[in-house]
Amino acid sequence: MDKKNDHKQDEYDFYREVMKKKPLDKRKIAVSAAGVAAGAVLFGVIAAFVFVKSVPYFRPEEEQPRVNIVEGASTDGGEENTPQQEIPEEESGDAPTDENDTTDTETQKEPLTLQEYSDLYQQISEAASEPKSSVVVVQGFTNDVDWMNNSFENEKQASGFLVADTGKEYYVLTEYRVVDTVDRILVTFCDGNTVDGHFLKQDEATGLAVIKISRNDLSKETRDVIAVGELGSASSVNQGDLVLALGSPSGYPDSVVCGRVTSTTNVKSTVDSEYHLFTTDIMGNSEGSGVLVNLDGKIVGVIAQSFSGEADTGVVTALPISDLRKLIEQLSNNEDLIYLGVRGQDISSSLSQKTGIPTGIYVNSVEEDSPAMNAGIQNGDVIVKVGNESVETLSRLRTRLDQSKKDQKIKVTAMRKGAEGYVEIVFDVTLDAL
Repeated sequence: MDKKNDHKQDEYDFYREVMKKKPLDKRKIAVSAAGVAAGAVLFGVIAAFVFVKSVPYFRPEEEQPRVNIVEGASTDGGEENTPQQEIPEEESGDAPTDENDTTDTETQKEPLTLQEYSDLYQQISEAASEPKSSVVVVQGFTNDVDWMNNSFENEKQASGFLVADTGKEYYVLTEYRVVDTVDRILVTFCDGNTVDGHFLKQDEATGLAVIKISRNDLSKETRDVIAVGELGSASSVNQGDLVLALGSPSGYPDSVVCGRVTSTTNVKSTVDSEYHLFTTDIMGNSEGSGVLVNLDGKIVGVIAQSFSGEADTGVVTALPISDLRKLIEQLSNNEDLIYLGVRGQDISSSLSQKTGIPTGIYVNSVEEDSPAMNAGIQNGDVIVKVGNESVETLSRLRTRLDQSKKDQKIKVTAMRKGAEGYVEIVFDVTLDAL
């Protein structure tokens, strides 16, 4: 019985389930691969787009090109001396002379005809053709409301000229009164094209300011006809020289007037500085503005009617361009104008001998709340040193301040008159900026 059962067990078959792999569907694989590839491409495009858009935010800010104002070389005696070609002496006898020859070498000058006068003035006026391309008209507009609540627009106007071109922006020197606290500035160039200007910085001592204009705002045609004004040497200007006043010398734009320099020796002091003055016989008024140009077409002065004396209010007065070169650079580069805060006059050695006042800068007045006042400098003091450097003139003081920084601490040495004469006092001054 058991054997029989064992035999049946041997004959019993077991079935094992085998999971057979499904055959690969190549079509689905291709579709999946294409989807992955498309996703990768899309991801790459998005990543590239995000990268390009974000680069400007992480890139260091591009440094603004610095404006440098270069003064032209002097036209009087500045050229190199070229060796002159020797002229061989004529042999005696080759050209016998008649001792009795009484030919008069002097020729009488005949008076000019009207046509010759006209031609002469035309030639003089041609000296203005090139500098006129640098002269602009600056307008300042302010929106206001009258007592009836009606809106109206105030306009102020003056001439200016192009002082620099950095390749990205043009810089214009003009009068601060025109662009002071205005809502909009418009600049009109020599071809009549008008664009918006943007105020940069001002100097209240001279009443001058610099505004800038984007090159992209100007058409190519305008950029092709305008030019930065070429600066001449103010030291070459002498009393009696012919000059041209360009801009608005009498308050009317686009004017060209010829006249003579009547004086170059007048000086007017401002805070921490002094300026020489060019006075002319050219008619002007308190609203006059523009530039003085020599007959070589170079700018030698900037019209500044606020510097006119009481006797010169009706004629054009200008500041020499040489006195303004450093200031124009500072305004164009938006730099701090470091100041001490004194008004004074130079005491030369000869004046010192006559008056008994030490050589140096005699302080006529001290500006309120200025570094000088805060340090204790008073009227009547004579400044003789800044740091370890002697400063006997206002121009030297201005140069020394231009080399300093805001909040810089310096020692100013002055002589103060006491009961027993002048004594030396050293002041600790913390400089400030305007």
